[in-house]
Amino acid sequence: MAVALLAAAAAAVLVARPWQDVPPVMRPAEPPQEERSVSVDFGIVTDPETDWAAVDRHLDDAGANGVDLNAGRVEFTAFDWPAHPEVAAEPGTDHLARAARALHESADGTTRQVGLIVDAYVPAWITADPSVAGVSADGTRAKYQASASQLAHGPVGDRLVEYVAALGERYDPSQIAVTELFLNRYSFGDDDLDLYREMTGADDWPREADGAIDEDAPELGVWRSEVLAGLLGRMRSALDEVRGGDGAQIQLAMDVRVDWDDPAAGAASSGHDYAILLGAADRLVVWAYVGRRDRTPADVERVTAALEDGGFDMSRFTMSVGLWAGSADADPPRAISPELMAETVAAATTHGVEDVNVTPLSHLSDAHWAALDQVWGPADTP
Repeated sequence: MAVALLAAAAAAVLVARPWQDVPPVMRPAEPPQEERSVSVDFGIVTDPETDWAAVDRHLDDAGANGVDLNAGRVEFTAFDWPAHPEVAAEPGTDHLARAARALHESADGTTRQVGLIVDAYVPAWITADPSVAGVSADGTRAKYQASASQLAHGPVGDRLVEYVAALGERYDPSQIAVTELFLNRYSFGDDDLDLYREMTGADDWPREADGAIDEDAPELGVWRSEVLAGLLGRMRSALDEVRGGDGAQIQLAMDVRVDWDDPAAGAASSGHDYAILLGAADRLVVWAYVGRRDRTPADVERVTAALEDGGFDMSRFTMSVGLWAGSADADPPRAISPELMAETVAAATTHGVEDVNVTPLSHLSDAHWAALDQVWGPADTP
């Protein structure tokens, strides 16, 4: 009888928390001098059919020493978030721990850097409560983006801070990167005007001679960037407190757009003034996406040169080579060629850039992996 009870108890433990759901070491004691990482889509992270052993082999063959797993949004997560269990993609399964356990160690036994990605979009929240949405100058409400005031001191911003802290506490990753966090078109609601007045002392939005809002006014770019920097600062403080203070070792990053005409300035109209954001974030992940707007590898190298010439600490930038091609609405989605990817990766690794990322995993064909091996592979690769 006692043996049967012990067996039942052991089985219950395994069902409740199988070994795959125990997070492994995701942050090596000594980070690599140069990181070569691949980002994994949320859909692949949460797909029970994902062949993680095959992904691990590809990473080894390509010489990747880092991987970034998309953890999802505050409204749809890849694990059971105790504070908000209703948002789990698959209750009872920790997809992040399972993926990390398969990928955290390379073939030579070294620990890969495993980072997590937080998507700041909140479409379901907006559907349930439209008041949290950003509003355009013509009164249109955003479908995905929260308002500036929500990010600054509303429940959406609070939830994002809480989510970043929860990820830091649970996984101790090498990095947490926040993506889809920008303010441009949808930042003109009445609540945002109140925030703008509060932060700048201005009486009204900047306006054109005809009275229309000057949506591209430089002061708006500064304000938007300061709003986002404020949110990042709260995230950084929250991370510093997790794991008895050890969370201070977790890098906080933010994905940023590029102003191709003035790269060193950042895309201030989106709230991505690099100098302002680097006052709060540890690292910026620059969208070196050539396929959407017919950019070239030479354009990417001009970006890295401009950042270096601008006096930035280049160790605080990751150049992210996006594989998307053509329209975002293309069905099926299109990818840039393996050759263009390889040339862009090489161009991104210039002017002091030490960290390069390729995204997303779903667009990496066998030919792309082979091309990546040519630029990243181990030194003894033929």
